[in-house]
Order: sequence, then structure tokens, then C-alpha cells
Amino acid sequence: MEVTPLPDGAITTTDIFDDKIGITISQLWQDEAGIAIEAGMDSCIITGNIGRGATEEVDATCVDGFTGATVVVYFDKDFNPEQCNACDVDELALLGDGNSTFCAYRIEIPCSTNEVECAPPSAAPSGSYYPSAPPSEAPTNSANPSAPPTGSPTAAPTDTPTVSPTSAPTSSPTVSPTTSPTVSTLSPTEKAPTDAPTAACPLSDAILVANEGETLYPELPITITFQNTTHVGFKVENTFASSSSSVFTQYHSGSFGETECLSEENVENVLETDFMARCMRNTKISIVNVWMTDCKTTNTFLELVDNAEIPECCHPGEECKTVQYTFKLPCINPCPPEEGGAAVAEEAPKEEESQQRRLFTKKIQERKSKEGSTAEFEDIMGHPEENGSNDNFCVVEDYPCGTFDDKVHVCHYSARDGYKTFCVPEADSDALRFYPKDYCGPCVGGYASS
Repeated sequence: MEVTPLPDGAITTTDIFDDKIGITISQLWQDEAGIAIEAGMDSCIITGNIGRGATEEVDATCVDGFTGATVVVYFDKDFNPEQCNACDVDELALLGDGNSTFCAYRIEIPCSTNEVECAPPSAAPSGSYYPSAPPSEAPTNSANPSAPPTGSPTAAPTDTPTVSPTSAPTSSPTVSPTTSPTVSTLSPTEKAPTDAPTAACPLSDAILVANEGETLYPELPITITFQNTTHVGFKVENTFASSSSSVFTQYHSGSFGETECLSEENVENVLETDFMARCMRNTKISIVNVWMTDCKTTNTFLELVDNAEIPECCHPGEECKTVQYTFKLPCINPCPPEEGGAAVAEEAPKEEESQQRRLFTKKIQERKSKEGSTAEFEDIMGHPEENGSNDNFCVVEDYPCGTFDDKVHVCHYSARDGYKTFCVPEADSDALRFYPKDYCGPCVGGYASS
């Protein structure tokens, strides 16, 4: 695979505010290209048909003095800027049909300035060009050491050597020499065992950096289970006294800063998923967002003022009382090497990462297998006639699907199969006008799956 280096001057920084930094991306790859920029967990700015030399500007949030961004450059002339998954490099690689040509760059930028000496030089050199005092006319009076060496060595060595060194120091000096060496039950390097084993070196704690909503958790809902310089494993727990209607966990899963958002419903205690997040290269941390919802009307643990917003990529569903917690997870194991710390700092968890990648691929394949194809839909509903209208029954902006999110999800009901989800062009969705049980979007009920 040919590697296209990042052109010089393609990415520059502009202003630095308290916790944000301005980034300018210049299109220096070819005469015309499409660019997708991800500079946050929920942002993806997509622009098509950008001419050479044109620029795009974004603001990125800084954490521990650094910020991360992903820039994806599309070289296809027919690139669709409405492709809302254009920043998801891993998913594009898994689902792509091979017809798209793009380069992805993951960058980390320091959110600091370098001090430069700007003061002008003095107007003229100092008044004297010579040393402040001339050398003395003659050497000092004495060139010899202040005291001569001793006249001769000591008289003689001791008469006889001591019998042998003691094995351990005595509690107090003895009045006279002992007849034989003292004996100790332990050698100087041995230690008596303690009554109970010492506790294992604990991993770091997650650090809360922001929250949205008024209700704070009673105990930390994230426990770190694995740390090294490239990955951090963690589990999420509902620490409230009541069950949570839903828990959404968003974390960095891909090498290009891609995020994954997983949800579980009716969570009493610990979520079933063992998460493994990627770490930033410079700061050795990873950012995790956790949303907890409370849709109950009685025995609630959230307040009406808890109105955090869950991003669309998490597929939030019903709108309920919601809190959001943003955590910073350290990726460096604080334990000494003999307890699994620095000795394994550079070992990537290949098995855990491979397992997550297999689960991610399986999830995408399962999602695709449950969707009917355009050909299958048109066999049932017929092929739409071209009428030149843009007023389709379902629109891509509401329910996107397909490799490039250029189609729309629809739900069709049949007496034989029940409800089934299809991914079709917008024009095909017009057929739903004649089926009262059909609707736009993926099916949320029924009994058909494939």
C-alpha cells in the first residue's frame, strides 16, 4: 500500500484559548479533494470539492496540554460530503467497496507556546574592553603546599587480625571481646515474614474532568482494569442505588481516534462489556464519556434538571433525565516492574485488541445481515419512477445507512415476515406512502431479522 506523507504546511495552529486551540487545515494534496476533520469525540466536519490551497478551520479541546485530530482526505471526484461516517476510518476500511481512495492522518498537537527572546540588544557595548584588574607583577610568595607531608608511615600494623566479623551487630557494645563470633538466626539480607501478605499494587483511578447535569454519582462508576502506554482497559458500573434505564459509554477504539459508543439497558450494577480504549501518544491518557439515563417516574435517582444530551451516534432513543460524566483515564501503569508495571509498559494487549476488533466487525456484519437490500425491496415494492422531485418520503439526513450513508433506512411490514429493515435510496422510500404499517428508520419491533 502506497503511503502519502502529510504535505508540509498542511496543518497549522492559530489561536490558543484557555482549553482550546485553533487548527487550520490547508488542502495541499491535489487540485480538488474532499476533507473530513474529526477534532472531538462527537464532531466530524466534512467538506467536498475543496480546491488546492483552500483552508478549513476548526477548534479542538485540549487535555493535559495536548489535543488530537483526525484528517481524512478523499481523492475521488464523486466524493459525497453528506457521507456522515467520513471520519470513521476503521469502519470505512471494513465496509468499503474498494472504490474509494483516501488518506487518513492522526495528529496530536501541543496546546502551548514557545517563548522567544524578543528584547533588542543593548545600544552599545559595555564601557571597558579590558579586564577589571591587571595581572599581578610577580607570582605569590609561596608556590608550595601549606603543609609538608608526614615524615614517615605509621609505626606498624596491628599485632593480629580480629577473629572474624560479627554476623549481626550486638545490641550494645561488649565490655571485652567475645570468645567467638556472634550468631544470628537471620542473615543481614533476610527479613522476617509479615503476619499478612501485602496488598497488590493498585492501578490508577479514573479522573472526572467534566460533567453535564446536576446529579453526581455516589461512587466512581469507572474502574481501570489494564494500563500500558498504548491502551487502557476499564469497566463501567452503575453506582446509584436504583437501576439505570440506559448506560451509554463512548471511548476511543481506533488507531485514528475513532470512537465507539455502546449502550446497555436496565443496568443494575456492572456492565457486561470489558472496554479497551486507545491512548493518546503524547499525554498517555484516554477520554471516556458515560451517560446514564433515568426514565422512571417513581424511585428516580436523577432530577428534572439533569438534561445532558446524548449524541446521535449513540442512538439514544427515548428522551429521559440524563447525566453525562467525562473521565480522563491514565494509561501508564504506576506499579513497579515486579508487580506488572513498567516491565510491560510497551507490550500492546494484542489479544484484547484483536477481540474488540472481531466484535466490532461482527457487529457491523450482523447489522448488515439484518438489513434487506435495495434489490430485495424493489422486488417487493417495485422500482420507483423518476419524477425529478426531491421531496421523498424518507430522507438521508434523518436515517442514513449504507457504506457512505447515502441511503436511508426504512421499515416494511409483510404478513409473512413481519417487520424488516431495508437500506434503500431515498426515491425508493416513496413506496411507503401506500403502506400504513411502514415507516422511516430501522424497525424497532416485529419478528423479522433477515
